[in-house]
Formats: sequence, structure tokens, C-alpha cells
Amino acid sequence: MASSESTASVVDEAITAKMAALCIYGQTPQPEETPEFLSKSHAALLTELDKLPSDEKKAGWTKAFEKCPNLVGEDHRLMFLRCEVFNEELAALRICKYWNRRIELFGENRAYKPIHLGGDGALSSSSTSDSEHDNTKQNDEDEAMVKYTMKGINLGFFRPTLTHDTGGRAIVFVDPSRLAGYNKNSVDERMGVARALWYIMHNAIEGNDAVQKLGMVAIAHPQHAKISVIDRKLMKLNLESMSGCLPIRMGGFHIVQPPWFFTKIVFPIMKVIMPDRMRKRVRVYGGSEAKILKELKEVGLGREVLPSEIGGDVILDTESWIQEMTSRGL
Repeated sequence: MASSESTASVVDEAITAKMAALCIYGQTPQPEETPEFLSKSHAALLTELDKLPSDEKKAGWTKAFEKCPNLVGEDHRLMFLRCEVFNEELAALRICKYWNRRIELFGENRAYKPIHLGGDGALSSSSTSDSEHDNTKQNDEDEAMVKYTMKGINLGFFRPTLTHDTGGRAIVFVDPSRLAGYNKNSVDERMGVARALWYIMHNAIEGNDAVQKLGMVAIAHPQHAKISVIDRKLMKLNLESMSGCLPIRMGGFHIVQPPWFFTKIVFPIMKVIMPDRMRKRVRVYGGSEAKILKELKEVGLGREVLPSEIGGDVILDTESWIQEMTSRGL
């Protein structure tokens, strides 16, 4: 009997710990996704989309529905429903913003392809043209788009850790010091970095039910960044994508060892662009490495899931990851 009670106690503690990890950021729990519930939600989302006026705010969605119906099916729409915890009205607004921004970033010739590096993906150099009048100019534009996006990915400013916190959220690592190789006066390079963020986010959520439901956390390490790399326009692009376009539930923003100018320049911009619920989830860490690791562990981010740049055990190998994603057509 004692053994049975002990086992039950361990199970209860594990369940309690898991629930605490899920509730760290005060996110609304996801409902049970029964077939009947999902069917009603999908129908309600389409109704909300139909109710929206046919103006420029809905233009991107309308084009996508016509040009790439295979990409905007139930699996695609489910990501937006989960992001907005099945508030169909908000999901409809987000999906419209998403497609407008996607077309803006990737262009009419590539926006309607999967955001993949390999195969016939939007970021594949061998991707075929959908243009009725395929020409050298269009090919040059596509090649430039791919080139600048790949530069953005290779910079390593925004990287997946391929690990998760104790609540099951995917972890992404942001290192502004990597922008030392970025020309903030170049629109092409800015758009390339913005597309890189879109690629990495898509790579994390597509086909991953757990991450779609639970979301992500971002860990930023700007300690070695210089004030010269700060690009307000890039910040605006990325924060707008994360907070209002991409179908991502952002849990927490953990900023480790920020330099002095973050308080003067970066945080004020974040406060203007971020919605209130996201601003409340920004946490800043300073002090010794041991102190920071201890505080991160308390919010479900143990050393074993953290990158080595901040004292964790995870070695980030962007080059190998890119090669693997390309070879798998992802």
C-alpha cells in the first residue's frame, strides 16, 4: 500500500508540475478538439472570413484562396484557430493580415508556394515560376529574394534551438550581435532577415500540433550587440509579424544580459509595437551566469534546453540544420 501511495504521490507531483509549466505565462488553455468541435470551428471561421469586406485588408487571403487552395486548407486554418484559442473572429483577422504580409515579403511569384528551402518551396533556388510570362527579370528577382533570405537565415540572428521548455513550448534564440554582418541601410537585407524569421517560425509550427497549441518562447541575448546594429524598421517588421500575423502563441520573451542602450532604445520600441499581453511577458535577466540559469530554470528553461551562448548545453549548428532542412525539402 505504501508503494502504491508513493507512486500516486509522484504522479500527482508530475501532473502539478506540468500544469504549473503550462500556466507560467497566463495563457488561455486550449479547448478539447473533438471532431464535432473542430467542424463547427472551421465552419465559423469561413463564415467570419466571408463577413469581412472585400477590400485591401482581405486581398491577400482572397488571392491565396484562389491561387493556392492546397495551402489554405483545414490544416492551415487550424493553426490560426489554435493561435487565437478558437476565437473565430480574431482568427479571421489574423489570417488576412498574415496573407497580406506574406505576399509583401515573398512577392506574388513565391508567396503561394510552401515556405520551404527545398523542393518547389518559396525559398528554393530551383523552384519553378508560376508566372504566365516567365522572364529573365522575374527570375532575377526570385533569385535575389532567395539570396537575401538565405543570408538572413545564415546570419543566425534568429535560430531554432530544437528544444522545448517544461510546458512543451518551442524555444527560439535571438542574438542581435549576429546583425554585425547586416546592412540596415539595405531594404533587400532587411526583408531577407524578416523572411528568415518567417521561415524559422513556419518550420517550427507546420505539422507540429503541440507547438501550435502551446506556443513558443523567445530567449534573446543582446549582451554583445552594438548600438549600431539596431534597426527600428526591422524590429517593427518582426514584432508585427509575431504579434499579429504569424499563427504563433508567444509565451514569454526572456532577455538575458541586455546592454545599456536596450533600456533607452529597444524597450521603448517594443512597448509601442507589442500588445499589452505580450509586454507583460517580457522578463529581463542580469547578474552572474549561475544566477541567470537558476532564474531561467524556475520558468521551465533548464540548462539542458538552453544554448551554450548563455551557459546551456545546446550547441546551435545553423549550417547543418539548413542542410538538413534543404535535403528534406522543408
